[in-house]
Amino acid sequence: MTPDVNLLVASMRLDHPHHALAFDHVHAQLKLAAQRPNEASVVLLGVAVAGFIRVVTNRKIFQLPSTLQQAIDFVDALLLSPGVVFQGAGSHWLGFKDLCLRAEINPDSITDAWIAACTLQMGEILHTFDRDFKKILPAENLYLVSR
Repeated sequence: MTPDVNLLVASMRLDHPHHALAFDHVHAQLKLAAQRPNEASVVLLGVAVAGFIRVVTNRKIFQLPSTLQQAIDFVDALLLSPGVVFQGAGSHWLGFKDLCLRAEINPDSITDAWIAACTLQMGEILHTFDRDFKKILPAENLYLVSR
């Protein structure tokens, strides 16, 4: 399971309209990962973590944004969970380029394309609220969390 930025944001922010759903979903995935601690069951992509921190600390998005320390503490707590790993590197250029061209990615979706290419490269399943990933990822690599 690879969480998208929006799932991480909603699971941390109590004021997010989908907090309960996101929190429950992430918690369930962490419980599954803990049952298989020797396998990477939850993969945090560096680009998704960076996007998460950018969003939750942004005053233009939240009236009372999270502090940088709160955002980092949230990520650290996830990384302390058994079966959770951080994937700092990203996609290979060729995979990213091919995905962008095949899916005719628009400029607003470049980061999503990078996340999708990383997900494909690792053979993972992206968990997200964002239905736009249906245009980028094959169904077997995408899990849409229902709102």
